[in-house]
Amino acid sequence: MRRIKVAKVLMTFVLLGGSLLSFVLDWSPNHLLNPLWHPHARFHGALLLFLLAGVSLTGAWLLWRRSKEPEVAFKVATAVSVAYWTPLFYIPFLLPSSTWWAGMPGAEPHLDGVMIYPNLIVAALFLVLTIVAYRLSGTGQSVEKDA
Repeated sequence: MRRIKVAKVLMTFVLLGGSLLSFVLDWSPNHLLNPLWHPHARFHGALLLFLLAGVSLTGAWLLWRRSKEPEVAFKVATAVSVAYWTPLFYIPFLLPSSTWWAGMPGAEPHLDGVMIYPNLIVAALFLVLTIVAYRLSGTGQSVEKDA
């Protein structure tokens, strides 16, 4: 029972923390408040943030409500997290005019000569936490049934 509570807390952090972090980082001069962004692009960026907040709150509510099927809540919460964080890894391949870097071109951070993108590190961390929470919940594990 303790394992499931830890899984709920961790998944709640992933959902609500990820949503809050997205607001803090994206409602900034290098994203939504950037004067170089087209006004309609800002609109869609803000729309995405509010959608993320709504589905994250819904996922958290599902995790903590009383239910005869708590595994459904973990599946939904996992799906929300995966649906939000995994596109960060492939959007620039689908939309070549986009980039992982939000700063000034040419100022990308490097580590030992390798370009790193902080947002991909954050996305990877949130995905790892999602997997850990999902595994801790016991959701998806096969249960032996009496024959």
